[in-house]
Amino acid sequence: MFLLHSLEPVYCVTHLVNASSYHIPADYTSPGERHDFWELVYVDRGEVTIWANENKYLLKTGEMAFHRPNEYHNVLPYCGKPADIIVIAFVCRDPQMSAFEQRIILLGSEEKDCLARIVKEAEKTYVYFENDPPVVKLIRRDDAPTGAEQLIRCELEQMLIYMLRRNENIPLKVRILSSNSANHHAALTRRAEDYMRQHYREKLTLKDIAANLNVSISQLKLVFREQTGASVIGYLTDLRMKEAKRLIRENQYNFTQIADIVGYESIYYFSSRFKRITGMTPTEYARTLRQ
Repeated sequence: MFLLHSLEPVYCVTHLVNASSYHIPADYTSPGERHDFWELVYVDRGEVTIWANENKYLLKTGEMAFHRPNEYHNVLPYCGKPADIIVIAFVCRDPQMSAFEQRIILLGSEEKDCLARIVKEAEKTYVYFENDPPVVKLIRRDDAPTGAEQLIRCELEQMLIYMLRRNENIPLKVRILSSNSANHHAALTRRAEDYMRQHYREKLTLKDIAANLNVSISQLKLVFREQTGASVIGYLTDLRMKEAKRLIRENQYNFTQIADIVGYESIYYFSSRFKRITGMTPTEYARTLRQ
């Protein structure tokens, strides 16, 4: 006697509308959209602002958000910075989809692998036509690999199950952005950048920069990385190294003088930082200029 066990699905994706990767330029604009199927947005690089009905939220690298059917939504660059995203739109009517409503999900390695395979299969399966954005029309290629659409479906359902099992997400409202806070963070970052450009030749510390801007060190570090993706000291070091390269090219000062000009008391520490950033010592860099 053999018993047949029915395989009960948690998620059944019936239709695919879009599976694309996009570069969001710094000046990108869009009126937004509303439709009767699910859409997920994953940030592959940078940060974006997403709208969900009347609220806007911050979405960071490695994070995903879902828009439920008939929810007005939009995605825009955050504070004028470019970003790369992946968008997948699909039909799934299972009640378990409610687990992803109004949530931000930080993807684990398994989910990221599934997502990468979805995009890879979609690129081999469909010809993409963007008529009047955001309208997307998927047309199946004549040379699409056998079973590609079934693989896309399996990978998408598998990714949803992985995320449901982990249930490691945060409410979307935690990342809600008011126009005042976004403008304040952008202004603070610009002030920090301006101050470092004007004073990078001095012996600056993180404490000095924060004190001049009248903010705490922790707030400065958090806001600056949020806005630029870099640390404050990393930005300062990059400024100094660019100036050091310029001075080496002009060949008017020795390395000890250059180190002092760009804010380093020790020639040895300057040389160490220069090599870490450029992959060459100052001497090696100068030699390449003479070749």
